[in-house]
Amino acid sequence: MASDLFDKFRFGQGSTNHRPSAPQSDSSESGSEGASAMPTGASGTGLNSGTVPPAGSVFDKSQLGQIFIPPSLLSLDNGNAPKMDEAMFKRFRDFIYEQCGISFTENKKYLLEGRIAKRLEAHNLTTFDEYFRLISTSAAAREELPSLFEVVTINETYFFRNPPQFEALEQVILPEILKAKQAQGNKKLRIWSAASSSGEEAYTMSMLILERIKPQFPGFTFEIVGSDINTAVLEKARSGVFKEYSVRNMPAHYLNKYFTRDGDKYVLTPEVRSQVKFMCVNLYDTPTMRTMTGFDVIFCCNVLIYFDTIAKQQVVADLYDALNKTGYLFIGYSESLHGVSKAFKLVHFPKTIAYKKE
Repeated sequence: MASDLFDKFRFGQGSTNHRPSAPQSDSSESGSEGASAMPTGASGTGLNSGTVPPAGSVFDKSQLGQIFIPPSLLSLDNGNAPKMDEAMFKRFRDFIYEQCGISFTENKKYLLEGRIAKRLEAHNLTTFDEYFRLISTSAAAREELPSLFEVVTINETYFFRNPPQFEALEQVILPEILKAKQAQGNKKLRIWSAASSSGEEAYTMSMLILERIKPQFPGFTFEIVGSDINTAVLEKARSGVFKEYSVRNMPAHYLNKYFTRDGDKYVLTPEVRSQVKFMCVNLYDTPTMRTMTGFDVIFCCNVLIYFDTIAKQQVVADLYDALNKTGYLFIGYSESLHGVSKAFKLVHFPKTIAYKKE
């Protein structure tokens, strides 16, 4: 299933990408998200000035995407980690916001300290300022950013995670779409698992299709795309090898039929894996998102809740364009498109909802 995700990083390509302006800092006790806008343009930039080079000047953002940290990480004890002063925290916060549209509030300061401190140790650095300079240098950033993303990404996912969504997919949505395609002579269906982490969500759908859908609709081709930023979890997803935690809610029939046991590992059968491919996609990168087209169903769960309204509007608009007409979008249970998009029709199913493109 898609990760329970906390924060999402994006590296932009200049002003044409319509990044939102950074919100003003809010030091109130309400904990509302906020960040100061980072200076842009030719003046006031450069490492020596304590600000960030202009967006788009160094990074290939097509290789980057969503990075998430679950709320459970906030409970970690980072008491032994190096500490950021307020000025350094704001530099990191503004850098992240300028590149990805996501802001870190004051109560996430120690989270950044603890996670980024791991990369200081890896590079034998002693200060956050040194590391900031490292990630702000084009050549070094290309080498370092994947490792940074890996250390700050924690992926909470397992098979058959949200049964009501899968039941709606299997019992209503796929038969509806496939019957319409059948009448048109179109024999291909595509599903996108956005922020797919190590692949459990995508592979769950593959098993459901093999077990319940293909027998009803022989002759159809099914393609499932899973996307994420973390290269480590993408490699794990491609391997198709999982441990007990991932399969703990697996119905016994599926576990016995679609996995083989190898010690403490569970290995997916080739027929399940053959319907799924994984790729690095940046959900906030509109040029890349414009290449993601022709999907009949998109799962983008537990992602939008961590964006401000402007960022949500951009991502949802791109997801809308990625869907075929009459396609469906699933988002997380704690998420809503209220105030974000009026383009979809809200459709109710038992214990869940989906958004339909009409």
